[in-house]
Amino acid sequence: MWKMKAVDRSHPSLRWICEEVPPGENVSAFIDHMFVVMRSWGGIGLAANELAENKRIITIKIGGFKFAIINPVITMNSKKKHTAREGCLSFGADTELVARYKSITVEGFDVNWKPIKFKLKKLHARCVQHEIDHLNGKTIL
Repeated sequence: MWKMKAVDRSHPSLRWICEEVPPGENVSAFIDHMFVVMRSWGGIGLAANELAENKRIITIKIGGFKFAIINPVITMNSKKKHTAREGCLSFGADTELVARYKSITVEGFDVNWKPIKFKLKKLHARCVQHEIDHLNGKTIL
């Protein structure tokens, strides 16, 4: 069964470079679970390896904007960056200053394997970059 809480900073899954999800694989139940865990712990984003799953999947919910991306790739970014404090469900109350691109374009697939593309800025862009960093074995530290 899947974890009900994000792993802590010492867990080896946070250093994984996650594997792409094979096209067509049914991951809808896992994505639903990711949203439940994210919401129950007060997060706005979650990467699969924060639940010790080696899959390239992220979930985001900021206000009324809720989505999951399977095999996300940032295909474009602004030249300008903004530095701000970030927290992480795997790091408890600790925060770090992190520089992120102000705007990005991210592409991937939705839960039904339809291609999706979002142009994001500000907090939405920051959150997606944070979660994709997780999928690449990077944390806010």
